[in-house]
Amino acid sequence: MARLDKASPDMLSLDLANPRIPDAKFTDEEAAIAYLYAQADLGELIQSIGNSGWLDFEPLIVEESTRTVVEGNRRLAALRIIASPHLQQQFKVTLPQPLHANAIPTEIQVNYVGSRKEARDFIGFKHVNGAFKWDSYAKARFAHSWLQDGDDIDEVSRRLGDGHNTVSRLVNGVVVLEQAEKTKLFDRELRSRTSFYFSHLYTALSTANVRQFLGLPESDNSVLPSQPVPASHRAHLRDLLSWLYGQKDEPALIRSQNPDLGRLINVLGSERAIRVLESNRDLDRAFDVVEDKAKAFEKAFYQLASSAEDVSRIIARYDPRSDLVDDAEATLRVVTIVVNAMKEAHLGGRSSDES
Repeated sequence: MARLDKASPDMLSLDLANPRIPDAKFTDEEAAIAYLYAQADLGELIQSIGNSGWLDFEPLIVEESTRTVVEGNRRLAALRIIASPHLQQQFKVTLPQPLHANAIPTEIQVNYVGSRKEARDFIGFKHVNGAFKWDSYAKARFAHSWLQDGDDIDEVSRRLGDGHNTVSRLVNGVVVLEQAEKTKLFDRELRSRTSFYFSHLYTALSTANVRQFLGLPESDNSVLPSQPVPASHRAHLRDLLSWLYGQKDEPALIRSQNPDLGRLINVLGSERAIRVLESNRDLDRAFDVVEDKAKAFEKAFYQLASSAEDVSRIIARYDPRSDLVDDAEATLRVVTIVVNAMKEAHLGGRSSDES
């Protein structure tokens, strides 16, 4: 059970394996503080503590044997900076003047716990989904570690404030990613974009096309076992992650979840489209194999009609000194060709129906 007590902030240690920051690896506290200052809005928190003092209403959660702060690293990092001229200079922080008398407390409330597992009872929904929300990858790693300790997924879902299906999707993303990293099929450090969009992976894994591509069972909203992708499909796993995130000199194909991820998922349902993608790494060409041509034409047509309406609404802005009349006549010829082709196709279709 947790034990409420007081401790000097100087005697506590920042968590260098902070589950909220699963992508970062820190060698020392200063590196962790630098990351938190840049990524976790410490500036606002420092100003708040400096002006109003330390408000001891929510105890930090601390692993007693190591005195490591399991929950509350942002607050401890803010106190470190307020108490250190060296860190203030390093991060170009100007403290409020006058500084509140309790901005550098000698003692703060802590809840000591025996292990990280015990600490999870205190973290759960409020901290994972609170004002400074964890990103999806951090949340997924947190849920995964919880399940590895033997907790039930429904209980984990309840504590995180999410549905069973959401948590299983998040955890399955972690399981597949860990397999790829452990087997050297993928290295997140070699991705082509700065941000790691974990949602691309766990969203894709919930679809039938991607599961079949990886040799995974059909989704029943259960958590995948360790190393779920069979050896026969591991090359496909390597390809999928490279297409999603890039790898070394291979740029990512997904620029945005909509429409690129949906296009990739459609491509992975066609052997022919997959071969096109594998041969030239061109998502547009691969998607052209599976795209509904009639819908594609209809979409392009309505874009044309919408653009024509936009132009007609602002015709009064036309500058007669420009050369746009020639371009307009060329556009008219193209539109005439399109209309005539549509009429011919319409007549041909009606004749076929009559016969």
